[in-house]
Amino acid sequence: MFCFVYAASLLVVETPPRQADVGIVLAGDFSRALYAADLYHHGFVPRVWLSRPERERILRQLDALGVPYPRQEEVSRAVLLQKEVPSDHIELFGNGVVSTIEEARAVAELLGQRPDIHSLLLVTSRFHVRRSEAIFRRILKDHSQLEIHAVGSPYDGFVVDRWWKDRDSARQVVLETAKWLLFWIYTEF
Repeated sequence: MFCFVYAASLLVVETPPRQADVGIVLAGDFSRALYAADLYHHGFVPRVWLSRPERERILRQLDALGVPYPRQEEVSRAVLLQKEVPSDHIELFGNGVVSTIEEARAVAELLGQRPDIHSLLLVTSRFHVRRSEAIFRRILKDHSQLEIHAVGSPYDGFVVDRWWKDRDSARQVVLETAKWLLFWIYTEF
């Protein structure tokens, strides 16, 4: 019963942001872009990179019908622009990434072209901080001088106390717990 009640507390990491050369907004939801804009304006990151995730199947069906529905990276970019992050300080990375591992690999490719980047600030949801940082450290282990730090968005709406009574939080606890288990079982990327 203890693990059940405190499952969300075990997942959530509340860490203060650190200055970095670039803020990496991982795919998920727009709350991450909201926080990235705050980090930009508080001087933690001078640039923001937005992940381009794979389009969900139901949204591809809408695309096929010609029904407009914005892509996740378009919404995140609009959030950043609305919060006055200059467009020339926003970059997209990846092309149809489906996981945090693929996002880390896409960033690794970019780092090969960007020797000026020495530190990353991953911007994600609070329940995803610990796993995303572990994945990026594993994928980018050959970049030994690269500093990697992850922060969780205070806008994510995740309910830590009594998470089982909030549908979205319960879903995230179950999914993130399963993803953690897979991460530790399957260490070969």
